[in-house]
Amino acid sequence: MKEIKLLLFVFLITIQQSYAQQNTNNKKEIKAIIEQYSQSVIKRDSIAFYNLFNEGTVTWCAALMEKSQNKEIETKGKEKARSNYFSGSYKGFLRGLFKYHSTEDKFDNIDIVEDGTVAAVTMDYSFWANNKMTNWGGKYLTLIKRDGKWKITSVIYSLELTSYFEQPSLATRQKNKKLP
Repeated sequence: MKEIKLLLFVFLITIQQSYAQQNTNNKKEIKAIIEQYSQSVIKRDSIAFYNLFNEGTVTWCAALMEKSQNKEIETKGKEKARSNYFSGSYKGFLRGLFKYHSTEDKFDNIDIVEDGTVAAVTMDYSFWANNKMTNWGGKYLTLIKRDGKWKITSVIYSLELTSYFEQPSLATRQKNKKLP
């Protein structure tokens, strides 16, 4: 009886270690996707960038944060202020980068939740055009593991305009992220 319990215990530990190793590998693969995303934006490499996304419909949308929206209305008037919401596509996003001399999408405060098949990534970002930060906010990616490879299925993000509000320090953002 003791031998059966010992074998069961060893079996359970082996399964747990295997799952933990797979979980670590998935997170490494997802982090590599995020790094490839960032590098593709810097290099404006459409082949590498497009390859990160799932075939078919991919959600791409953003909302202007309330503080920036209010400043837009205050500064430009309600009729001329930009909408607080827009949607597009990852291909349209990349094509839009070519109007700048240089671009970069920087990420930090990254959190990955995954179960081996689907994943959700939350992170803070700052978007830079011509070596100047233009906006920042939270970015949320969902991914699916398809044919053994992680693919992005949605990109949803908030925008705070740096013309009105500076991005808080990483320490402040990390502290705020932990609030309920």
